[in-house]
Amino acid sequence: MENIIKSEVVNNKNNNEICNEDRILWVDYVKAFACFLVVLGHLIQSLQAANIDNYISITTFINWFIYLFHMPLFMCMSGFLYCKTKKEFTWEYYKKFEIKKIINLLVPYVTFYLLFITINMIFSSSVNNARGIKDILGIFNNPIAPYWFLYALLSIFLVVPLLEKIFSNKMLFVIFIILKLISIFIKTPIYAINSIMSYGVYFYLGIFISKDNKKLDMKNGIINFILVILYLSIALVTYKFKQNNYLKALLAFAGIYICVNIFKTIKKSRVLDTFKRYTFQIFLLHTIFAAGIRIVLLKLGIINYWIHFILGLLFSIYIPVIVSKISEKIVYTQFFFYPLKTAEKLKERKTKNESEKA
Repeated sequence: MENIIKSEVVNNKNNNEICNEDRILWVDYVKAFACFLVVLGHLIQSLQAANIDNYISITTFINWFIYLFHMPLFMCMSGFLYCKTKKEFTWEYYKKFEIKKIINLLVPYVTFYLLFITINMIFSSSVNNARGIKDILGIFNNPIAPYWFLYALLSIFLVVPLLEKIFSNKMLFVIFIILKLISIFIKTPIYAINSIMSYGVYFYLGIFISKDNKKLDMKNGIINFILVILYLSIALVTYKFKQNNYLKALLAFAGIYICVNIFKTIKKSRVLDTFKRYTFQIFLLHTIFAAGIRIVLLKLGIINYWIHFILGLLFSIYIPVIVSKISEKIVYTQFFFYPLKTAEKLKERKTKNESEKA
């Protein structure tokens, strides 16, 4: 996601890790893949809810499989890039860092959360799950999908720098593992605490990968292929016989490891290249456009699963990309995606105009 886990330049520019735009290429690909899984999971769920799914047993497993690791993968990349861009802790730096994170995450969170619910309420008779006042109030402590991720990420950003000042990296990772295990059977009434307990370990895994990611490399294609087959087999057995929550957590770690290693070996992906720079916008907008095309098709009497699936996937990914490209031409609209970055651009434009007048 572009603004959530911005890929900034790393000092060490070797091994084809950095692409021409000074971005970490494999991280962009991991984000794009995870974004695709988010879209796919929500699309599968929406078609099931609309009773359009003719392959319910298969799609239910695919959806379960996606949810094993796709959000932990996003959180891991957030930790990775946090580690690459953070500076030495001072209270002044912490204050500036948190203010930036609060603005950059809260503005799109509130904007698109309320936009989604407003559109949902307007078309309440046509949507799968009608939203109401309760969902609006949930913005404070019970956010809806997919916007809960921004809430969870901000919660983690608020505490990790402080915890790093108190504990060593290894000790903090152990603490997050313990919190994860506790979170499996204990939930608190506070969503932020639950988020930290459930996802902090994946965020901190990203920090470990960032600090010493070469040791984890497994760039042998055959071994990676074997790992994927093994992973799918274990996941299938887990799904069929015993959906143990502790085993699912281990599968999340394994899924992250496999994805990172696979995408480190990919130097070019024509498909992912078409939307890898717009993952944040896709994340924020995909449910709106997926619901829109589904409603239109149903109004036209079209109930063919594959038409709904293919168009739903294309609209979910590429309409947000088009919206983003249009938004780039209208600087003010970018504020809702990247508030501080846009404010800086407007300030520079104003300064430039004033200097030209002088």
